[in-house]
Amino acid sequence: MKASRYNIIFEHNNKKFAFNAFSCALAEIDKDFLRILNNCKKIDSYSKDSELIKNMKEGQYIVEDDFDEIEHLKMVNFFGKFNNRRLGLVIAPTLNCNFACPYCFERLSTEMISAEVQNALFNLAENAAKGKSDVNVIWYGGEPLIAKEIIFNMSEKFINICRKYGVNYNASIVTNGYLIDDSVVESMIKARIQFAQVTIDGPEDIHNSRRKLRASNESGTFNKIIKNVKKMTTKNVNVSIRVNIDKTNSSRVEEFLDVLKANHLEKCNVNFGHVRPYTSACSSITSTCFDTKEYANMDVKLQSMLNLKKFELSSYPYYPSAKANYCCADSISSFVIDPKGNMYKCWNDVGNASRKIGNVLGKGEYFNLLHTQYMFWSPFEFEECKKCNVLPICMGGCPYEGLKQGKPDCEKWRYNLMDVLKNKCEQEVNV
Repeated sequence: MKASRYNIIFEHNNKKFAFNAFSCALAEIDKDFLRILNNCKKIDSYSKDSELIKNMKEGQYIVEDDFDEIEHLKMVNFFGKFNNRRLGLVIAPTLNCNFACPYCFERLSTEMISAEVQNALFNLAENAAKGKSDVNVIWYGGEPLIAKEIIFNMSEKFINICRKYGVNYNASIVTNGYLIDDSVVESMIKARIQFAQVTIDGPEDIHNSRRKLRASNESGTFNKIIKNVKKMTTKNVNVSIRVNIDKTNSSRVEEFLDVLKANHLEKCNVNFGHVRPYTSACSSITSTCFDTKEYANMDVKLQSMLNLKKFELSSYPYYPSAKANYCCADSISSFVIDPKGNMYKCWNDVGNASRKIGNVLGKGEYFNLLHTQYMFWSPFEFEECKKCNVLPICMGGCPYEGLKQGKPDCEKWRYNLMDVLKNKCEQEVNV
């Protein structure tokens, strides 16, 4: 036996703990644990410790001598990338948007998705369903509800395809929430859109200064969006409220959470988004963006705040999980589609035709060099990743940024993992 290369031993409030980034196990430990960990080669002689040894193996704190953790991670990563048991489609039926936001990266267009492109997507879904792959659709934009009739008509056809072949269909939507009304909520439910992400960037004055209606004299969008979120939650649509965090609004988050509580929205999942310069259309906001280390430290504070405010569906503490592949950008069966039928691997690329990997109208000839680069982006090409003890929960970070920079884009865990683990200890072990 040997000790895992992904063990992290730390002390908190005079107690010792062990975290393993491969299994994400966290345990309070004693001298017997450390004795075995430090004498793995003699492990067979510790028969009296058989139960502890079994538990340490299950937590992957110790592994067999012939088990190569790096090679195993490569296999897991490869499987994650090339697993095609589910077709994932992020569909932007329009890139048009009724909002003007300073960090928006889409290239706006009033064009709507054509019937020809829609039919190509139905064919793509049917081919997947025939092979017993589930179908997952995320409606995106622009503001997708500008094309609500298209969304609901397409949804009906996707549902019928999946029903015909006996596979699962799931759908969600990323919306600014402004165009929601009672009839839209009912149509969403019929279209099996059971999850909605809505961005609200802080209390009323902050949000209204950042997320404005285009070409309108209306005073603000905040109050209407809050009302619309309540409409969805009343009908049991799961709503995740995204707060894009930068230096201009981070100090106002607590005030915003109090507004949500006053509106009885504690059951909404609140998640925080890192506003980063590379996703922004406006370079003037660069100075207000946190770098990854700054954001990581801020995120720990914000997660603690959610817990103290008792937001019911917000997991606390925000805890790492092992990754296979990173995201849809390095998944063989996931694509982002714009109204012209252009296919992309990353949400950051949508609408930028120079970054497309192909087109759904290309009769199967989808894959170009950029597609190959996304699919074969690998942390195992970099010595700093292979030596890193948090590699399993990072996997080299964002492929989009990695390709752009030519080096890994380390996840926030590199900077805030110890704080997260200590919070977890206090929550679970009452340290």
